[in-house]
Amino acid sequence: MPEQINEGPKVEANENLWIAVAIALAVGIVIGVILARVAKQVGGKHVTGSHAQMESLQLRFEEYQQEVASHFNTTASLVAKLNRSHREVQEHLTHGAIELAPDDMTRQRLLAALEQDDDEPVRSSSGRIEPVFDSFEPPRDYAPKMEDSPGTLSEEYGVKRKH
Repeated sequence: MPEQINEGPKVEANENLWIAVAIALAVGIVIGVILARVAKQVGGKHVTGSHAQMESLQLRFEEYQQEVASHFNTTASLVAKLNRSHREVQEHLTHGAIELAPDDMTRQRLLAALEQDDDEPVRSSSGRIEPVFDSFEPPRDYAPKMEDSPGTLSEEYGVKRKH
């Protein structure tokens, strides 16, 4: 006897499965749309906050650049003023030496002292030579070497040889 196939309950179970899948898909789409809108609103605020922070930093940087430019302009004008004042003092001293010196010999010595080269060492009242800091050479980051000794970058530096 051939077996009877009862397709009624299987079809119904199969249909219920498809209905459950369709409902789950619809619920998933609705939840996805809601989450996308919420994320867009939250993310938009974050992007707007980052943009505002970037503009704030740009403004602060431009203000800093203006302050630096102003500082250097002020420094340049003060140095120019200092140079003018130095020249005026030098002229005043020269004029005073010419006008106030009692005799020609004293006048010549005063003028010679005023016109002395800057390269000559300056002597203090105690006769000691004062250093003149008119060189703009940066400090050296190495020790000066003696004539007969190897430099610090030499391969023989610090090596003691037996004779």
